[in-house]
Amino acid sequence: MPREWNTSYRAPWNPIIKKCLDGVDLHNKLYFETQDPFHLHQAEKLRVYVSELKTWIHSTEPEGFHRKQSQE
Repeated sequence: MPREWNTSYRAPWNPIIKKCLDGVDLHNKLYFETQDPFHLHQAEKLRVYVSELKTWIHSTEPEGFHRKQSQE
């Protein structure tokens, strides 16, 4: 089953979002290993960035673009 949420408009951002989420995972892992709060703060910054980026992508995507592309 294809990923219906992925469109050519969103596709360029997918690797960036993936890397950021990998960074969150790494910071969380390092926090649990070291208890260094730096890693919690950095993970939170990345989560906020990804959230704001996804909101921006959704708000700037042309109206109906997702539905139009999934019907093709």
